[in-house]
Amino acid sequence: MSNLKRGWMYERLDGRGGILSSFITGVNNFIQYACSQKNRMSGDNIKCPCKKCHNLKYMDVEMVKYHLFQYGFVENYFVWKYQGEEDVIDEMYYVNDLHGGTQPELGYDNPYRQMVLDVAGPNFDQGLSR
Repeated sequence: MSNLKRGWMYERLDGRGGILSSFITGVNNFIQYACSQKNRMSGDNIKCPCKKCHNLKYMDVEMVKYHLFQYGFVENYFVWKYQGEEDVIDEMYYVNDLHGGTQPELGYDNPYRQMVLDVAGPNFDQGLSR
C-alpha cells in the first residue's frame, strides 16, 4: 500500500462520533501488514501506533485495534517504520556546492512537500527555512 494513500488514518470518526468503515478497513489492513512482519513482532504482539502508545509498547492485536479505534493513530505516521515498512521517499540528493563539498539539495522527508516541489520545480524552495 502506498504510504501516500493513507489519509484514512486521520479520518476516524463520522459527524456523529461513529467510526468510519474506511478507518476500520484501514486498521485491519494495518494489522495484517504488521503481523506479516515477524521480525518486528514480540511473540504474537505488535507495536501500538496509537496516540497514547506512540509505538513504544507491544500489545496483542485486539488491544492494538481497540487503541486505534479509541485514540486514533499517532500524528504523521504515514510510513509504518516500527512495523517494518521502509520509506522509499526518505532520501536525500546531494549536489556539489561552490566549495567542492556536498550539501543536501532536496529533502524527501515530507511526501506533501515533495509533491509541491515536483510540480513547482526544484528552485521553488530556495531561501525557505526547513
